[in-house]
Amino acid sequence: MFTTLILCNIQKKTESFVNYYIEACGPDYDHERVSVTLQNLLMAGMETTSRFIRWAIVVLANHVSIQERLHAEIDSVIGRQRLPALDDRSRSVKIS
Repeated sequence: MFTTLILCNIQKKTESFVNYYIEACGPDYDHERVSVTLQNLLMAGMETTSRFIRWAIVVLANHVSIQERLHAEIDSVIGRQRLPALDDRSRSVKIS
């Protein structure tokens, strides 16, 4: 059902993976194949994100100095009185 909702919403836009697929295959395209492909893309993104988060936690747990610098940057950019927002990205310093 989730992929059906995605298909319905994506088909309304002019440039998307689904539209290119439909144009290439014609009106009798395989709905199941598109659904499985979208599920695979979603799962790949989730797996990549979860691996990065696990890696970041291990690095921060093993390198207290990096953890302290990151915490100081978050405090200086965001503070402790509010939650982070997308606008904070432009004000953050990239820790190296």
